[in-house]
Amino acid sequence: MAPRSTTERRSPMCGVLAVKLFFLGWTRFVVVLLVLQVGLAGWGAVSGGGERTMRFIGHVGNGGMLILWLMLSVVFALIARPGWKTVVLTALSAFMIMMQGAFAYGFGTDGVNGGVGIALHALNGLGVLALQVVVARRAKQAVDAKRALKAVRSEVPA
Repeated sequence: MAPRSTTERRSPMCGVLAVKLFFLGWTRFVVVLLVLQVGLAGWGAVSGGGERTMRFIGHVGNGGMLILWLMLSVVFALIARPGWKTVVLTALSAFMIMMQGAFAYGFGTDGVNGGVGIALHALNGLGVLALQVVVARRAKQAVDAKRALKAVRSEVPA
Protein backbone atom coordinates (compact mmCIF):
# COMPACT_ATOMS: atom_id res chain seq x y z
CA MET A 1 0.00 0.00 0.00
CA ALA A 2 1.41 3.36 -1.02
CA PRO A 3 1.89 6.00 1.67
CA ARG A 4 -0.56 8.85 1.67
CA SER A 5 0.47 12.21 0.38
CA THR A 6 0.20 15.22 2.64
CA THR A 7 -2.66 16.59 0.55
CA GLU A 8 -4.71 13.42 0.80
CA ARG A 9 -7.37 13.63 3.49
CA ARG A 10 -8.57 10.90 5.77
CA SER A 11 -12.06 9.77 5.03
CA PRO A 12 -14.79 10.70 7.51
CA MET A 13 -15.33 6.95 7.84
CA CYS A 14 -12.10 6.67 9.88
CA GLY A 15 -13.39 9.16 12.47
CA VAL A 16 -16.72 7.39 12.76
CA LEU A 17 -14.98 4.06 13.21
CA ALA A 18 -12.68 5.54 15.85
CA VAL A 19 -15.65 6.83 17.86
CA LYS A 20 -17.38 3.45 17.65
CA LEU A 21 -14.15 1.71 18.71
CA PHE A 22 -13.85 4.06 21.69
CA PHE A 23 -17.43 3.27 22.71
CA LEU A 24 -16.71 -0.45 22.39
CA GLY A 25 -13.65 -0.15 24.62
CA TRP A 26 -15.58 1.96 27.11
CA THR A 27 -18.41 -0.58 27.37
CA ARG A 28 -15.89 -3.37 27.95
CA PHE A 29 -14.24 -1.27 30.68
CA VAL A 30 -17.63 -0.80 32.37
CA VAL A 31 -18.30 -4.55 32.21
CA VAL A 32 -14.96 -5.18 33.95
CA LEU A 33 -15.88 -2.66 36.67
CA LEU A 34 -19.26 -4.33 37.14
CA VAL A 35 -17.65 -7.76 37.51
CA LEU A 36 -15.25 -6.20 40.04
CA GLN A 37 -18.28 -4.77 41.86
CA VAL A 38 -19.84 -8.22 42.20
CA GLY A 39 -16.53 -9.56 43.51
CA LEU A 40 -16.23 -6.75 46.06
CA ALA A 41 -19.79 -7.43 47.27
CA GLY A 42 -19.00 -11.11 47.70
CA TRP A 43 -15.76 -10.30 49.49
CA GLY A 44 -17.64 -8.09 51.95
CA ALA A 45 -20.45 -10.59 52.42
CA VAL A 46 -18.17 -13.41 53.59
CA SER A 47 -16.75 -11.42 56.51
CA GLY A 48 -18.18 -10.23 59.79
CA GLY A 49 -17.94 -7.40 62.30
CA GLY A 50 -15.71 -4.41 61.66
CA GLU A 51 -13.86 -6.25 58.93
CA ARG A 52 -17.11 -6.46 56.97
CA THR A 53 -17.52 -2.69 57.05
CA MET A 54 -13.97 -2.15 55.85
CA ARG A 55 -14.43 -4.59 52.99
CA PHE A 56 -17.67 -2.98 51.84
CA ILE A 57 -15.96 0.40 51.54
CA GLY A 58 -14.45 -0.79 48.23
CA HIS A 59 -17.88 -1.93 47.04
CA VAL A 60 -19.51 1.39 47.91
CA GLY A 61 -16.67 3.44 46.37
CA ASN A 62 -16.70 1.47 43.13
CA GLY A 63 -20.50 1.75 43.04
CA GLY A 64 -20.28 5.52 43.22
CA MET A 65 -17.83 5.54 40.34
CA LEU A 66 -20.07 3.22 38.33
CA ILE A 67 -22.84 5.83 38.50
CA LEU A 68 -20.48 8.32 36.85
CA TRP A 69 -19.16 5.80 34.30
CA LEU A 70 -22.65 4.75 33.23
CA MET A 71 -23.85 8.35 32.90
CA LEU A 72 -20.82 9.00 30.68
CA SER A 73 -21.71 5.84 28.76
CA VAL A 74 -25.01 7.41 27.75
CA VAL A 75 -23.18 10.46 26.39
CA PHE A 76 -20.67 8.27 24.54
CA ALA A 77 -23.47 6.12 23.12
CA LEU A 78 -25.18 9.23 21.76
CA ILE A 79 -21.92 10.34 20.14
CA ALA A 80 -20.97 6.90 18.76
CA ARG A 81 -24.48 6.25 17.39
CA PRO A 82 -24.36 2.44 17.62
CA GLY A 83 -28.13 2.23 17.11
CA TRP A 84 -31.13 3.46 19.06
CA LYS A 85 -31.63 0.16 20.91
CA THR A 86 -28.07 0.30 22.21
CA VAL A 87 -28.54 3.89 23.37
CA VAL A 88 -31.80 2.97 25.15
CA LEU A 89 -30.17 -0.04 26.84
CA THR A 90 -27.28 2.15 27.95
CA ALA A 91 -29.67 4.73 29.40
CA LEU A 92 -31.61 1.96 31.15
CA SER A 93 -28.35 0.70 32.68
CA ALA A 94 -27.59 4.19 33.99
CA PHE A 95 -31.07 4.47 35.50
CA MET A 96 -30.79 1.02 37.10
CA ILE A 97 -27.40 1.81 38.66
CA MET A 98 -28.84 4.98 40.18
CA MET A 99 -31.60 2.88 41.76
CA GLN A 100 -29.02 0.75 43.58
CA GLY A 101 -28.80 3.14 46.53
CA ALA A 102 -32.57 3.17 46.93
CA PHE A 103 -32.63 -0.62 47.02
CA ALA A 104 -29.70 -0.88 49.43
CA TYR A 105 -30.89 1.74 51.93
CA GLY A 106 -34.53 2.56 51.14
CA PHE A 107 -35.95 -0.57 52.77
CA GLY A 108 -33.98 -0.21 55.99
CA THR A 109 -31.18 -2.45 57.15
CA ASP A 110 -32.94 -4.82 59.54
CA GLY A 111 -35.58 -7.49 59.35
CA VAL A 112 -37.58 -8.66 56.37
CA ASN A 113 -37.66 -5.23 54.73
CA GLY A 114 -33.88 -4.97 54.87
CA GLY A 115 -33.54 -8.45 53.36
CA VAL A 116 -35.93 -7.57 50.54
CA GLY A 117 -34.00 -4.37 49.83
CA ILE A 118 -30.65 -6.14 49.71
CA ALA A 119 -32.10 -8.88 47.50
CA LEU A 120 -33.43 -6.25 45.07
CA HIS A 121 -30.05 -4.48 45.23
CA ALA A 122 -28.25 -7.70 44.25
CA LEU A 123 -30.71 -8.64 41.48
CA ASN A 124 -30.70 -5.14 40.04
CA GLY A 125 -26.88 -5.11 40.04
CA LEU A 126 -26.77 -8.38 38.14
CA GLY A 127 -29.34 -6.95 35.73
CA VAL A 128 -27.08 -3.96 35.08
CA LEU A 129 -24.19 -6.33 34.39
CA ALA A 130 -26.31 -8.37 31.96
CA LEU A 131 -27.50 -5.22 30.17
CA GLN A 132 -23.95 -3.92 29.83
CA VAL A 133 -22.82 -7.22 28.31
CA VAL A 134 -25.59 -6.83 25.73
CA VAL A 135 -24.53 -3.21 25.11
CA ALA A 136 -20.91 -4.33 24.61
CA ARG A 137 -22.01 -6.98 22.11
CA ARG A 138 -24.14 -4.46 20.21
CA ALA A 139 -21.22 -1.99 20.19
CA LYS A 140 -19.02 -4.74 18.72
CA GLN A 141 -21.64 -5.39 16.02
CA ALA A 142 -21.68 -1.67 15.18
CA VAL A 143 -17.88 -1.64 14.83
CA ASP A 144 -17.94 -4.76 12.66
CA ALA A 145 -20.64 -3.28 10.41
CA LYS A 146 -18.66 -0.04 9.99
CA ARG A 147 -15.47 -1.99 9.18
CA ALA A 148 -17.33 -4.06 6.59
CA LEU A 149 -18.74 -0.91 4.99
CA LYS A 150 -15.29 0.66 4.95
CA ALA A 151 -13.81 -2.47 3.33
CA VAL A 152 -16.48 -2.48 0.60
CA ARG A 153 -15.84 1.19 -0.16
CA SER A 154 -12.09 0.71 -0.39
CA GLU A 155 -12.25 -2.17 -2.87
CA VAL A 156 -11.01 -1.35 -6.36
CA PRO A 157 -13.34 -2.58 -9.10
CA ALA A 158 -11.77 -4.94 -11.62
